[in-house]
Amino acid sequence: MQREDYLTRLDARYDPVARMPWCRASGPGYHTRIPDGTPAHQTREAADYAIALLQDGGAERVARAHDVLTALVDLQVTDPRSEHHGIWGWFLEEPPERMAPADWNWADFIGVRLAQVLAAHGDALDAPLRARVRDALRHAARAIVRRDVGPAYTNIAVMGAVVTAAAGELLDERALLDYGRRRLGAVLALLRETDGFTEYNSPAYGRVVLEELERAALAVTDPSFTATARTLREHTWAALAERFHPGTGQLAGPVSRGYHDWLRPELADYLAARTGAAIAAREGTATEPSLVPPLPCPPAVARRFRALPADPLELRSRFASSADTPAGGDTVGTSWFTEDACLGSVNEEFAWTQRQVLLGYWRTSRDPAVRLRARMLLNGHDLSAAWCRQVQHGPRVLSAWWLSYDSGDFHPELDRPAGSVFRVRELRLRVGLRGRGVTARPLGRGRFALCAGDRRAVVHTADAEFLGRTASWQAVVDGDEARIEVVLHAGPPRDVDFHHARLRAAFALELLAGGEPHRDAPLTRAPDGGTDLRWHWDDLAVTVPDHPTPFRR
Repeated sequence: MQREDYLTRLDARYDPVARMPWCRASGPGYHTRIPDGTPAHQTREAADYAIALLQDGGAERVARAHDVLTALVDLQVTDPRSEHHGIWGWFLEEPPERMAPADWNWADFIGVRLAQVLAAHGDALDAPLRARVRDALRHAARAIVRRDVGPAYTNIAVMGAVVTAAAGELLDERALLDYGRRRLGAVLALLRETDGFTEYNSPAYGRVVLEELERAALAVTDPSFTATARTLREHTWAALAERFHPGTGQLAGPVSRGYHDWLRPELADYLAARTGAAIAAREGTATEPSLVPPLPCPPAVARRFRALPADPLELRSRFASSADTPAGGDTVGTSWFTEDACLGSVNEEFAWTQRQVLLGYWRTSRDPAVRLRARMLLNGHDLSAAWCRQVQHGPRVLSAWWLSYDSGDFHPELDRPAGSVFRVRELRLRVGLRGRGVTARPLGRGRFALCAGDRRAVVHTADAEFLGRTASWQAVVDGDEARIEVVLHAGPPRDVDFHHARLRAAFALELLAGGEPHRDAPLTRAPDGGTDLRWHWDDLAVTVPDHPTPFRR
């Protein structure tokens, strides 16, 4: 989307009383209590609107930017004695103390935009407003230092480093610049210890990291910081490129932080503009422009967005070490690619809404990318307390599941039920294929096929158990999604103490082309050492706990 189109769209929603654009509120299910669809005013959108107005540069545009920025800085908590010092609420209507809970990341998200305002457009602000924006940046930077997130929190670690380093230079506070240097250096050091970011293979946050490093080039001049940022930007591009599948225009799984089934138009446009590759969104058009001056993808990396280096290709990466995972073990991702299809999985992970633990795509004549994904759903939403262990060889995956306690429900931390007692109306494990022309059919003997075009995913199953009840898998087609699923519980809501919620469930999957025959091996399980359960299928095996475990082990 072009900036003028963006400004026209936000101009139409501008509220002169609030001095911010209004919107229909929507949330991920945590932090905000404002119901979806309620008219509200977003603080982050207001900051972006102000930047776009200043980039336009017209007198009326700059005057409105003054109004928007004044409204924005009015909403920051500036009392250093407050637990919310330096942050904003997501919405004008909901200051941090009313949120559930407040989102401390808003010191980073708003602070980095104020740094851009001062670095690129400070001279366009009148002296009183410029002083207020400088104060707001100072409050945000100090909140970031006080919180001091570690380098494993990839996108916020990078963003906060940019805020503090920029504040250090713009406000002439050497301690903030030194902190920003150390923080960005820690992110790079952790990345070099592993094969990728702890927040691995994230379509949303991969772009956030790249864009914030581009913003750093605008807002920070310190040679040490900019050298680290340049190296980190090269690593980030390489990490995105190695999981990109040119045949479908998607990122192969697994994904640590994802909000959508397919790449959003904004990310597709971003990648295409910086790599020169023909990357198009599966559907829709971008609704937000990039407001940060672009830097190109390194040419040697850009080539990977156009073609696979080998076919077939299999990658295995250690994304995180045991110190940075709740499971206490390394996080390892495996991705398999061929010209028209890709499939990826993670060795051990929990299943909250942003995790895509098993994710694949393939191209058909009717759809540039049908999506294959495994999920554990409680009452219709992804369950954070569910865990899986998986092993993958090529286009074949064995996936086994269990439950944990001391976890949240929708979010792993923010909504923990008292005593780990969950209200259960429905619990199901699902392998779904979504897209145009998808179908599902039983093959007999616990096998099913998810089909689209010339390919199919054959799902091998065995009866599952939950709370002593046995359940069988079934094929379902619902609109644009075909799925193989097992309903572990359905009925009147009941309270279930997850300390005692034993689950035994697994499936195997193979992605096949044309007339390739499926494997005939059964999926079996056997006790392993008294406390574990070992699942076998073909030449794959995986061991999982036979009882619920603590979320952090």
